[in-house]
Amino acid sequence: MDDKKLHRCFTFSEEQLKHLRSKKYKIDRMECFMSLASLAERETTLVPISKTQQVEILCGQCLVDNTQLAKLWDKDRKTVPKLLQAMEAVGISSSQKVGDNRIITLHSLSGWYVDGRFVKNGFSLKRNVDGSAIIHTEVPQARVIVTTTEDDTKSDKEDGHSANGI
Repeated sequence: MDDKKLHRCFTFSEEQLKHLRSKKYKIDRMECFMSLASLAERETTLVPISKTQQVEILCGQCLVDNTQLAKLWDKDRKTVPKLLQAMEAVGISSSQKVGDNRIITLHSLSGWYVDGRFVKNGFSLKRNVDGSAIIHTEVPQARVIVTTTEDDTKSDKEDGHSANGI
């Protein structure tokens, strides 16, 4: 990463902590969560997903696929979706598919202190106005941006098709 001093802040319910601390099937769920937290973006970023498409990753989200997570967590690829579903079931995270990838939004990650300045995760768990309940912020649908290069435009014109006409 960079030379900045970084501290992550988390908010967990008792149920979420119990889930993460459980070592059922010898899986360190806290380690899995922490690896996702380290991948989470601190600012909005455009990430290429193909030659002609980029996806917008918002603060508090990360873009991964099951194969990447299987390698990172040293688990079978079939185990990864089960771990992610279990985290979603207790409200730690949520996810949405974009092609072969998955955008994971971390709700239990409150934010980061970067060189003493707090950067808030807009999707973190929050209390309602009277403090009686914890609420989730709505996560918008992923925004996929289609890009074209000069070569694409030239070949489209040569084929008799306009870039917007198909």
